[in-house]
Amino acid sequence: MTPSFADELNTRAIDTDGVHQALRYYLAERLDDLPPEDMLEKMYDAAGKDRVDAVHSDLTRDPRALESAALAVLSAAWSDESEQNRIRAVLTETKGKLPVIEVGIIAIACMYGMYLRTTRGIKRYEKTTTRKPDGTFVEKEKIEYTDPTRPLGAITDIFRQIRQ
Repeated sequence: MTPSFADELNTRAIDTDGVHQALRYYLAERLDDLPPEDMLEKMYDAAGKDRVDAVHSDLTRDPRALESAALAVLSAAWSDESEQNRIRAVLTETKGKLPVIEVGIIAIACMYGMYLRTTRGIKRYEKTTTRKPDGTFVEKEKIEYTDPTRPLGAITDIFRQIRQ
């Protein structure tokens, strides 16, 4: 049986800085080192500058929310078995070096990870075709997205609206 993400973190004794580093390394590897400014631009386009900046500001001021967001992104990635080795590798990297990373960059990385998770995290997709009373047919699509975590719902909600 594959160990849980929590087991992996506990075994390695990853602290808060390690969680932040792991998220940054993971996204850098997955996104070919996409700069934080480009991440922000994509989120601005998706949800609006004011909304994104408000969430960014909240995350930079709340260390617990920041760590929770990082853990939510990494946990979601861990649930994909094909990503587990990549996450193990970045967790190993965090133990060897812990450079100081600006909280703002970690907040952007958390938000961008949530953005990617939300906009591509489809829980259920349903497409039906029905006949209307006038004899014509109509297709309806129903898309249900995964709900990462309730405390971080505000972050995902700003992006969820663009997909519905």
